[in-house]
Amino acid sequence: MSRSRLLALALAALAIASPYAGFPGWTPALATAVAFNTLGLLGLNLIFGVVGMLAFGQAAFMALPAYGAGILDQTGMPFILAVAVGVAASILVARLVAWVFVRLPGVYLAVGTLGFGYVVEGLARAFPSISGGASGLVFSRGRAISADAWYAIAIAMLSLGLVVYAWYVRGGVWRRLRTICHDELAAAVVGIDVVRVKATAFTIGCSFAVVAGLLRAYYVGVIIPEDAGVDRSLEQVGMVMVGGLGHFLGPLIGTALVQWLFMITGYASRYELVIYGAAFLAAVIYAREGIAGWIDRPWRRLARRLDGEAPREPALRQPTLRSEEAGKSGAVCLSVAAVSKRFGGVQALENVSFEVSFGEIFAMVGPNGAGKSTLFNIICGIEAPSSGTVRLRGDDLAALPIHRRAPFIGRSFQVARLVPDLTALANVMVRLDRIAPQLAEAERAALALAQLEAFGLGPLANRPVRTLSLGQHKLIDLTRAAVGDPPLVLLDEPAVGLTREELTHLAQLLEQLRARGSAVIIVEHNIDFVAEITGRGIVLDSGRAIALGAIRDILADQGVHEAYFGALA
Repeated sequence: MSRSRLLALALAALAIASPYAGFPGWTPALATAVAFNTLGLLGLNLIFGVVGMLAFGQAAFMALPAYGAGILDQTGMPFILAVAVGVAASILVARLVAWVFVRLPGVYLAVGTLGFGYVVEGLARAFPSISGGASGLVFSRGRAISADAWYAIAIAMLSLGLVVYAWYVRGGVWRRLRTICHDELAAAVVGIDVVRVKATAFTIGCSFAVVAGLLRAYYVGVIIPEDAGVDRSLEQVGMVMVGGLGHFLGPLIGTALVQWLFMITGYASRYELVIYGAAFLAAVIYAREGIAGWIDRPWRRLARRLDGEAPREPALRQPTLRSEEAGKSGAVCLSVAAVSKRFGGVQALENVSFEVSFGEIFAMVGPNGAGKSTLFNIICGIEAPSSGTVRLRGDDLAALPIHRRAPFIGRSFQVARLVPDLTALANVMVRLDRIAPQLAEAERAALALAQLEAFGLGPLANRPVRTLSLGQHKLIDLTRAAVGDPPLVLLDEPAVGLTREELTHLAQLLEQLRARGSAVIIVEHNIDFVAEITGRGIVLDSGRAIALGAIRDILADQGVHEAYFGALA
């Protein structure tokens, strides 16, 4: 764990321990409740704040283990076994819910978890003889524990939760989760199994809620249906947003502030809506990253001083992703044979065939709508062909999902799909996290840095991408696609938006890739640039290949002039 995270843990412990410092209204009982609720919201912060999955079922997962353990305990099952079964069953439900809901896009995931919360609350009300109904399920075992003992348990469990959270949300995991949050397609292209990673994060986030909910129920002594309901989940989402989505201490800050306001207003008997409304409006208007966002810049400066700079020496070893024989210049790298693609009644590609060799820069040109991006998507696995085959080094790629093609195919996008809040170095490392997991974190950082420096981008390594220019974004995207020397590199309009100097730089980078032995396919509308850097190419028009061969010959073809240059006229 980094020293900055350890300092954050120390500050959190100090804040929770403050009931004994005489802060007005901040009592040990309140601190205990805040600690348990914060433990549960750490999971929501992971699910929503880090991964970007808006979920309204966190309260339901806090209530499930309490109902499960409490009901089993009342049947005469040994207490430890009842608790274990309640926790295990709740985590299993979380995993099942994850596999169903994380595949849903955006608002549908939110609606799905909303429905789950309604179901849990409804079940708690529907069987009063078992769950206690509207009156709630009463727990007697927690009454034998003193308030000071509960306070100690709460502090210990929250501290453990913070340590587990800090241990999990770091390094490669942090980069993967932030990449998924920003752009799931880009995440899949660099090798991330998006569904699996999201399901794992959702399950871990719900596990925080399961543990916290069980402890809170025994501390309070009762669990009622409203504790599992949507209103409680919305309150929790609000607390995390007020504290700061994605920030390490965001859940603690938001929970402590809102519950302290309830305390000093008599638990908001008449002011609950006013308090929530004022807190949410203030967060949206004045601090969209929450209270933790106010201290983000100085905190990051402090963290950089404590953690130090990225390694400056290249790694001693570098992942090899192709055999020496297959990588010989002149050998066929990619073979596209009779590929067609239909989208409903639209024929996007029709019987397209060509080959690209190792050590070759191959151009793909044509007017807008010609099918170039569709063909790129088929090669890297985003789309499946309606017919035809795509072979890489002689192997058919049909059965290989998109994330498993990443070690062999690097791709940049027409609009660079980088994560704005990550540094240039971290954006390159996220590809190495997947294609070279055998390397240690420091080795991946050094290898990514070596690639940035080789491409003349070393000074940008530790700068957040959001502070860089469009042209720099394009070059970093190319660097990420090329890191690890994949056999095939697909570049989608890399010259768009570049200055004359950056175009010269790009030409040098492409020559580096060619010299390394990679096969490079470039889609580009800058014909002068294409003629300068490529030897062969293909021209597409309305999904059909109308010319294939030496680039200067096909650019001089009359049919190409009519189809392509006429379209640009």
